[in-house]
Amino acid sequence: MATNAVNIGKGNASGMFYYAPSGTTIPTSLSSIPAAWHEAGFISEDGMELELSKDIENIKDWSNTIRRVVQTDHEEKASGSCISTTGTALTELFGSTNVTATTASITVNLSSSDLPPVKAYLFVMKDGDDLLAFGCSEGQISVSDNTSFTAGDGIAWPFEITAQGTTGMQFVKVNG
Repeated sequence: MATNAVNIGKGNASGMFYYAPSGTTIPTSLSSIPAAWHEAGFISEDGMELELSKDIENIKDWSNTIRRVVQTDHEEKASGSCISTTGTALTELFGSTNVTATTASITVNLSSSDLPPVKAYLFVMKDGDDLLAFGCSEGQISVSDNTSFTAGDGIAWPFEITAQGTTGMQFVKVNG
C-alpha cells in the first residue's frame, strides 16, 4: 500500500462528521470508527477549516534584542457547514433542549442562548490508501453564521467547534 507525502483534505466516503461523549479519545486507527462515535451529519462540499491561533510575546533585553519568545495564549477551532436537517444533526448543532423531533416533524428553538453540551468531535478524510482525521476530545459546538434558504441550494448550517481542555485539537494520519 502506498502512502502520500502530500495529502488532500477530501472527506471520507460517508461525508459525515462524528460525535462522542466528552472525553472520548481521538482514535489512532481509522479503518473502522469505534462504536463510541456516532454520525452527526453531512459536511458541505466546502469541507472543514482548522484554525490554530497562537499568541506570542517577544521578551527583549535592554538593547531591544529578542532573547526569548513565549506563547501567551492559544485557541483551536474547527469550522464548516452541516447540510443535514435530520433530528440528529440539528440536535448536535443546537442541543437536545432546543430540538423536538418526532416522526412527523422537527422543531428547533433558534433563539435559545443555551449551547449544546461539550462533546468529542471527529472529522475523517481519505486520500488514496491514507486515512486522516482531526478532532477534539472536548469541544463546544455552536452555530456560527447565517443560514440561507434558497431555491436549488442545500440548507447549510455553519458551525464551529472550539476545543477545550488540555488535549485541544489533534491530527491523525494512518498510512495506507
